[in-house]
Amino acid sequence: MSCSDDSGQRGTRINDLPEDILCSIVSQLPLQDRVTTSLVCRAWRRLWLSSSNWRLELQDFRGVSNKKQKFEELVDRVIFFPDRPHIHHLKLVHTDYDISSQKASLWIESLLNQQILDLDLNIMDPIPLPLSLFRCDTLVELRLCLHCDFISLPPNAVLLPRLKVLSLQKGHFIGDSLQSLINGCTLLVTLKLRECVVVGPEFLDITIPQTTLQEVILDKCHFLRDTKLHMSTVNLTTFRYKGLNLGGNMHYLNVQTSVEMVQLEPVEFHSVYSFSRRLGFSGTYGQNMSRTLAAFCNTKHMVLSDWCIEYLTNVPNAMRFPPFMRLESLRLSMWPNGGHVYVTTYLVLFPPLLRFLSLRISKAHREGMADDDRLDYPHPPDLLSTEMIHNNLKKVEIKKYGVLNAELDLIKFLLKNAVSLEKLSIKWCACVGASRRKSLRNTIRSYPLASQNLELYIH
Repeated sequence: MSCSDDSGQRGTRINDLPEDILCSIVSQLPLQDRVTTSLVCRAWRRLWLSSSNWRLELQDFRGVSNKKQKFEELVDRVIFFPDRPHIHHLKLVHTDYDISSQKASLWIESLLNQQILDLDLNIMDPIPLPLSLFRCDTLVELRLCLHCDFISLPPNAVLLPRLKVLSLQKGHFIGDSLQSLINGCTLLVTLKLRECVVVGPEFLDITIPQTTLQEVILDKCHFLRDTKLHMSTVNLTTFRYKGLNLGGNMHYLNVQTSVEMVQLEPVEFHSVYSFSRRLGFSGTYGQNMSRTLAAFCNTKHMVLSDWCIEYLTNVPNAMRFPPFMRLESLRLSMWPNGGHVYVTTYLVLFPPLLRFLSLRISKAHREGMADDDRLDYPHPPDLLSTEMIHNNLKKVEIKKYGVLNAELDLIKFLLKNAVSLEKLSIKWCACVGASRRKSLRNTIRSYPLASQNLELYIH
């Protein structure tokens, strides 16, 4: 690329473009190519530094000798370079950081002085975060991967008045620090906590008071055993929970809106769960799960894991949630036993607008999965022998289908009652042999069909 035209014929040259357009073009280049543009000509020596948006990742320095040193020198140059536009958006990924260098704290302090709007930090070694980071009045989006760093925030220490997106990963929060952080973000729209740990008193509740919240994701977080989640919102569109303590505790969820997506995937230690049931807490699991589902009765799309279904099998006669009147798609995992089939049937029958159903037969938990091992469970009512017509269900897919009678009964029930069913797809579990597949395929095809337009795929 040349900055001059030696042909004697003047045409449109790239240097004729306004500087802001040139900066925008250069900022789209990969990092090392962006730096190389400084060699084009004298006028371009500082052009690559004129951007306010940066993505600095150590992995972009593949094949470079002394890449850690050169990467940190580049970060220094980008962040500390004088007489340049402020950095408004920065993603920094450093997977080989040495905490003894203390550079990270200087980088953060400088960025805060530049009125940073969007900050995404993933620095492998735990770094001390300056308190000023949590009192920045310009931040709109903050994403931190903390790599198990301990965070201690005193009450009223956090004030992020413009923050709308907060994403935290691998952070250890001491005492009320997580609560202090949430309380200081008054305009929060998106809250994402992944692999976070709360270390503190035996009883420590988490309250999410922001009515502005639209998206809440709690993924593989380790809260204390008796932690309760309190949330009240009128704008929520997405809620995802994956981790411990969803069934064992009574959470207080007040969702006054029509939620687009709810995904509940509790994780449970089977030995702990079995012990709790022996102590007489089985009903508590089912009641808490019913209460949680009731908070999301207006959702359009729902994903429930097999543990959600398992909790509800403890209270088959007392599931306290209203019909999901807006539910259009439902994805479930279930164990192949009568209790799970009953809960699944109950969830499928009553949403009047349900169009899509996906079932995955889970066999990850052998203990207590088959009917013969569940004699101490409440006996569920017989739904499968009743005729309860479903008018809108169009598509059903069943994955990991095995050979147990409970699975077969559910398929027969769906074929008999889904009058608008257009497609049923069944995928075998790998453990089912060829002869058994042929026999079951013939059995399924012999069932009476409520729908005259059904396409049946068994593979």
